[in-house]
Formats: sequence, C-alpha cells, structure tokens
Amino acid sequence: MRGRAWAATTAAVAVLVGGCAGEVELADRDSIDQFEVPALDPGAEHPCDLFPDATAIELGILHEDGSGSAQSDANCFFTNRVDASVDVRVDLREDLPDGEEAEKSAVAATVSAAFAGTDDQEFASVEGYPGVTTAFPDSCNLTVATSDEHELSVQVSADDACETALEIARTVIANSPELS
Repeated sequence: MRGRAWAATTAAVAVLVGGCAGEVELADRDSIDQFEVPALDPGAEHPCDLFPDATAIELGILHEDGSGSAQSDANCFFTNRVDASVDVRVDLREDLPDGEEAEKSAVAATVSAAFAGTDDQEFASVEGYPGVTTAFPDSCNLTVATSDEHELSVQVSADDACETALEIARTVIANSPELS
C-alpha cells in the first residue's frame, strides 16, 4: 500500500513540475497569451465610450456637468478644470514609427519597460493584463498591453494619480471588446 501511495505522490509531483517547466518568467513574457487573459481590442470603440463620464465624475476627474472630450480618433481628455486631468489613449503598435520599439509586441515593450530597472517605473497587473506605471510628482503615466498589438495609455494629473490611472484602466478593460 505504501508503494502505491508513493507512486501516486511521485506522479502528481511530476505533473506539477512538468506543468511549471513551460512557464515563462514574468520579465521575459512577450505575448498576451502568456498572461492567460483574452486579447482585447480597445480600439474598436472610442476611448470616450470605454470610460464613461459618470465614472469620471465619480473619480473626481469631471464636474457634474462635464464630459470627456475626444481629442482624436484614439484619445479622450477629461478635466475638472481645477486640479485633475486625464488623457486616455489607445495605440496600435503598427502605427508607431519604424525602429526597435515598433518591432516589439505591445506586451514585450510594456514588460521590458517595467523591468528596465528605472526607479520611477513599476510593473502593474491590471485585471491580469501587463502594465507599467511611471510616477511623477502629482501625476502618473500607465501603459497596459491589452493584446500583442494594442496599448492602452492613461495619463493622470491628480491626487493619488497612479491609483486613479489603475481605476481608469480597469474600467476601460472591462468595457473593451475581445479581439476577433
């Protein structure tokens, strides 16, 4: 009986170890598939539609009578005209100018920025999607890869800027359709 229990335990350990052997370290990941989240296409909707005015008002980024303002097809600007402003933007990697960074997937670019060793940059998981924050006094930039091609950028100037940026990104992610 002891032999069977030992054999079953050994088989279970072998399966667990074998399953972990194929996992890629966080700092080396270069595809959204390695994060076990669906690829999203936030570019299918305008950022003003992905981050509703009601949520911006709730976060203190807009006054009760305010609304987000489309600055282009890819970004939306919010401000309470006193002490908070937000720019939400969606970029496709293929739209970047040619160069080394343009050749990387959105995931690879985001992850490498997060682990580059820069003091003001930090890895941030947003609903399972890889992101990187860059903190400044009273402001924060957040970039999140939502697919291998799509990057969501949130720039916030406000109190608790990085936490606000994370909340905005969570909302945009929740409202983004899956990539088809």
